[in-house]
Amino acid sequence: MRDKNRGEYDVMSEQIKCPICGSNAFSQANYSVMLVFYECPVCGRFQLGTHNSNSQLNYNHLAPYLFHHCFSHKNLDEYRYHTVLKRELCDKYKAEFKEGRNTHGHPVHMDADLIENWYPNTFSERVNYILMYLSEHTAHMGQLFSFSYQESLSLMFIDRKEKASNGIVNLQEEWRKESDCENDLRFMLDCLAEDSYISYSLSSSESKQLELRLRPKGYNRIDELQKYRAAGHNVLVAMKFGDETKPLREAIRKGIKDAQYNAIFIDEVQHNDFITPELLKYIRDSKFVVVDLTHRNNGAYFEEGYAMGLGKPVIQLCKTGVTLHFDIAQKNTILWEVEDDIPEKLCNRIKATID
Repeated sequence: MRDKNRGEYDVMSEQIKCPICGSNAFSQANYSVMLVFYECPVCGRFQLGTHNSNSQLNYNHLAPYLFHHCFSHKNLDEYRYHTVLKRELCDKYKAEFKEGRNTHGHPVHMDADLIENWYPNTFSERVNYILMYLSEHTAHMGQLFSFSYQESLSLMFIDRKEKASNGIVNLQEEWRKESDCENDLRFMLDCLAEDSYISYSLSSSESKQLELRLRPKGYNRIDELQKYRAAGHNVLVAMKFGDETKPLREAIRKGIKDAQYNAIFIDEVQHNDFITPELLKYIRDSKFVVVDLTHRNNGAYFEEGYAMGLGKPVIQLCKTGVTLHFDIAQKNTILWEVEDDIPEKLCNRIKATID
């Protein structure tokens, strides 16, 4: 069959348990490319490989990732969906979509690195993500939020599956006991309430419906986070600076600008070659970082590593023919022959992986 949003599939849509959160969902399989498309009320619209092809994805981290970046199945005009398809294929299908060819919809690439870089590493980061989600979905000050039990687990970053010995949580791992998940949920809610960030009630009935409201201290912390994030439109660019790289600089700037972001080049805001607290602050405040590794300069490698350590998405560029360090070469890189190749490729990558 063909769905205007999803392309061609081998079987009719069937109702299943979502493999990520366990909610009632719908799935359609395309066995010719070994992919399954899902529509879930909690995780939204997403596409995974069949069988063991998703073994590198941590399902405990994937569940909140999909919820916090949800492309809702309730929006009939929503063509976007998260997918494990390669970035280049996502870019191709998105270009076709812009031209009016909707066979493949509007795929947004995701992979294990992207999910793990986003996932909060500390309790404080987890709290920040929760509060920012509530802020972004607030229509009115003092709004009362209502979440289903499964939505609550994803919102609060509660693990649903047992961890394997290697730390990876994939499709084959056992579901945790519901009582254990509920205890973890109540712990997170109590922590937020004790810090006066929220007030809440969690139904004791079978539905376990959650209602919560942001409190003044919650709004205050959100205000500080929004100032810190510099409106979320700044992007640090790490590259070799000099007269010989000016065409490269402007090509990168154009690609970032075309994607509706603001490129920050550190030599335009500071005038020495040392790693300074100011540079690190620009990395922390950036929504993501763009790195060109053509000249293999140590500064670009450092800035990329620092950004990844903070969980920032990193987009790599490199001129065709340049040999990269082995660990860097394993990452998906935008290759360019001439600088004019960069703006469109970079813009498409940003829209496919960041927006």
